[in-house]
Amino acid sequence: MRLLVDDRWLGATGIGRFAKEILQRVPSGVKVEKLSKTWGIKNPITPLLLGIEINRRAPDLFWTPGFMPPAISKSPYIVTVHDLIHLKYGSKMQVAYYNHVIRPLLGKASCVLTVSEYARGEILNWTGFSPDKVIAVNNAVSSGYTPEGGKFSPGYPYLLYVGNKRRHKNLERLLTAFSRAELPDDIKLVCTGDATKELSELADKLKISHRLVFLGFVAEKDLPSVYRGAAAVMLVSLYEGFGIPLIEGMACGVPVLASSVSAMPEVSGGAAHLVDPLSVEEISLGIERIVSDLELREELIRKGNIRARVYSWDATADDVWKLFASVI
Repeated sequence: MRLLVDDRWLGATGIGRFAKEILQRVPSGVKVEKLSKTWGIKNPITPLLLGIEINRRAPDLFWTPGFMPPAISKSPYIVTVHDLIHLKYGSKMQVAYYNHVIRPLLGKASCVLTVSEYARGEILNWTGFSPDKVIAVNNAVSSGYTPEGGKFSPGYPYLLYVGNKRRHKNLERLLTAFSRAELPDDIKLVCTGDATKELSELADKLKISHRLVFLGFVAEKDLPSVYRGAAAVMLVSLYEGFGIPLIEGMACGVPVLASSVSAMPEVSGGAAHLVDPLSVEEISLGIERIVSDLELREELIRKGNIRARVYSWDATADDVWKLFASVI
């Protein structure tokens, strides 16, 4: 099999992680070729450019780890749609592009991959496709995420948020809930990435600037130690197609506070403390409990350790490669 892959998606994102883990497990008899093109992922004429390149190179199969399908293709192709976030929180132009460009082109794909049953249901409802056209395979936890190993020790206890600062991540409510929670004075909220102007201004308004820490970019090799050092992991998003930080935190032996919406109840499988992400009060009470309730913490750590083992990149990659072979 000659598999052409849209490698523009490789990088430090959930999509990039998924692609990397699949491509690290290439079975014998498969030759992987990379697109190696530099046009932007959000370039609106990407489908046309993809089609031209696919037809020029004529692979047995084309796979894009992201949501951009080709406009034309003489080769069969598979598209991975991790979620429908652009439909829910995108601009009017993004919503129109998804509805009038992406959706029709997905109909020409051999199949659509996604990462949870929740996301699969959303895609089926949006497209009206036959149920056998959209296939859910899981994200998973990389091998370095274990309870054993070094712990990040900044000199204070901390709650941890891992992810970007986009609107659906619900960080405004998380910061507000953190400011209201009855916690030890020295506990801080640590976030990966850099502060935004809006979050900094909100922290000033809430008088928690001295308790809010942004770590900047954290390399993947260092993330497990940052998880292990945390008192708890926070993921109270309004929407997730999967939510990899949930299972990474669990795999590292840390209790997790998560939202009771979208894919998070499915992914956490009863091993996270769930709260309504629209209720600042409920998030705040959840933070208090996950920090102070020792019995709850022990239960979440125990259940989380078991739940994290469900998610294996070896198993996911095996399913994906079998699917690729079946299409050929």
